[in-house]
Amino acid sequence: PQGAARAAAVNRGLLLHALFERLPPVAPELRRAVALRWLGVQAADLDAAARAAMVDEVLSVLDDPAHAALFGPGSLAEVPLSAVVDGVVVAGIVDRLLVTDDAVTVIDYKTGRHVPENASAVQPTYLRQMAAYRGALAAIFPERRIDAALLYTAGPRLIALDDALLDAH
Repeated sequence: PQGAARAAAVNRGLLLHALFERLPPVAPELRRAVALRWLGVQAADLDAAARAAMVDEVLSVLDDPAHAALFGPGSLAEVPLSAVVDGVVVAGIVDRLLVTDDAVTVIDYKTGRHVPENASAVQPTYLRQMAAYRGALAAIFPERRIDAALLYTAGPRLIALDDALLDAH
C-alpha cells in the first residue's frame, strides 16, 4: 500500500507539472475545458472529481494575479539548465524561468500536500536544489539578480528563498 501511495503521489506530481507547462499559453476562459480534456486522456484511471480537483489546484495558481508574470509572455517552462559552479557541474530542469533585463526568477513546483509556513521550514533538500539552480543561473547571467522561489501548488503558496538562506546550502 505504501508503494502504491508513493506511485500515486509521483503520478499526481507529473500530471500537475504537465498542466503547468501546457496551460499558460491557453486563453484563460478555455483552460478548464482544455485541462479536463487532457486529464481525461492522460489520467483516465482517476475519477472525475480527482481530475477536477487537480485542475482547480492549477487554475488557482495560474489565475492568481500575484503569479501572473511567472506564467505570462516571456516566461519559460521546463528549461534545461547546466553550468559549472565552483568546479562542479550543475544540471537540471527548471520548472519555470522568467528572464528580464535586470533579473532572473527561477521557480520550482512542489506538488505534495505539505506546505511549509515559511522559507525557514522548507526541506533542506529543496534548499540545496534551489541554491544549485541559483548558482548555475548566476554563472549564465552574471550581471543579473537571481531570485529563487518554490511554488507549493496545494496552497497555493509562493515561498521566496532569500540569498542568506540559500547561501547556507
